[in-house]
Amino acid sequence: IVVKHADLLDENCAIARSAGVLGERWVWVILRQAFNGARRFEDFQRGIGLARNVLTERLNWLVDHGIFERHRYSEGAVRDLNEYRLTAKGRALFPVYVALMKWGNEWTGLAEPPVELLHKPCGHRADARVVCSECGEDIVARDTEPVIGRGLIMFRENRR
Repeated sequence: IVVKHADLLDENCAIARSAGVLGERWVWVILRQAFNGARRFEDFQRGIGLARNVLTERLNWLVDHGIFERHRYSEGAVRDLNEYRLTAKGRALFPVYVALMKWGNEWTGLAEPPVELLHKPCGHRADARVVCSECGEDIVARDTEPVIGRGLIMFRENRR
């Protein structure tokens, strides 16, 4: 069996579906720019240096998947100009973005982090942590195990 990238969107698995949307090349770099304040096409292109056609394709992908909303800011004789604003779904990716940045700073051979996050309310540099929503303890892989969720139960019942 050969699984194509687009097939991931049909899997009954949150990781596979997330990879189907977010695993496209350039998506995280575009999201980085958005989290750093980019909204206009030119801001994304200047910050990334990506070919216009590829950037257009990826921005359309992110709009189609509800990560960005397109808002017109100028109607021109040649073309309309749009801003790309993160939706609630897109803003919900911020903790994933921070975790990915932390992993990259530690494991990709950087001598020192090129960018750190300043937590403006307290004035300190912040780092990503994954904690249990119930007890507040840090979560590590060895202290977790997957258990059947409602989605798998419903999937199995619908296949009968």
